[in-house]
Amino acid sequence: MNITINNTLPRNNNNRVNYQFKQPAFTSKIQPAEDMVSKAVKEKSQFFKFFSDKYEQFTDSIAEKFTSRIVESEALSKLADKFKNSENLYQHCLTIGSVITSGLYMQRTLANDKLDKDRKNTLAVNQGLTFAVSTVGAYALDKYVKGWWDNVTARFAGHLLGDPKNFYKDYLKQKQAIIDANKELIKNAKAKGVKPELQALPKVTKLVEKHNYYKTLLKTSQTDARTLMTKVKGMSPLRSMIVFGFVYRYFVPVVVTKPANFLCEKYLANKKAKAQASDKKIG
Repeated sequence: MNITINNTLPRNNNNRVNYQFKQPAFTSKIQPAEDMVSKAVKEKSQFFKFFSDKYEQFTDSIAEKFTSRIVESEALSKLADKFKNSENLYQHCLTIGSVITSGLYMQRTLANDKLDKDRKNTLAVNQGLTFAVSTVGAYALDKYVKGWWDNVTARFAGHLLGDPKNFYKDYLKQKQAIIDANKELIKNAKAKGVKPELQALPKVTKLVEKHNYYKTLLKTSQTDARTLMTKVKGMSPLRSMIVFGFVYRYFVPVVVTKPANFLCEKYLANKKAKAQASDKKIG
């Protein structure tokens, strides 16, 4: 870098020094930083371009040949129309994902040329039964913990409203009143031999909307009110996420799959022993 600085000190007629320097004149051969960064980014982009192009081709191929056929299928359209207003939509979506995953495992097992026919069929049936048992168990567990989780949600909502004790106490009071009323309805229905029309348990979201603090938020800040309700409503999907995640990601691999594989090996060994015994008798 070549730098030229004019440092001449001019004097005026009164022999006083004028300290106003001329601006230094810079001449530089260094490439601007912006150009260097731009060039580096461009070179790096060109280096990864081959991989990014291949990845895009791969994802486009999956979307065209696999995903689009499922999403645009008539069966899935009917299924979506049936469950569009379901309160258990999140659970159903998780189940559909598990159906696809288990189906692919079964298909790959049956198409594996390295396994004999008996082993392939047994493993495929094993995978199918494991999925069925796990799914039924996940729905059952999700329904079983719902009542307890509603109480947790009520505590959480009370905390958000700044009135945890009174809100939770009011929720439990209304809930118990409906439970007692339903018991009476069941008793009367049995005496008459008819099906009872049970009352629905109180929803935490409805109680939140009746709360004075929520009404105040609604008047002063729409954003705060919506945020509060979003958090309360999100507790239900969170329950399903925890339950189904536990069943599919922990319970199945640890508790179900290993015993199922053990039984599969026992079954194949027993079948092989019987076949060998039969061959000896014939021989």
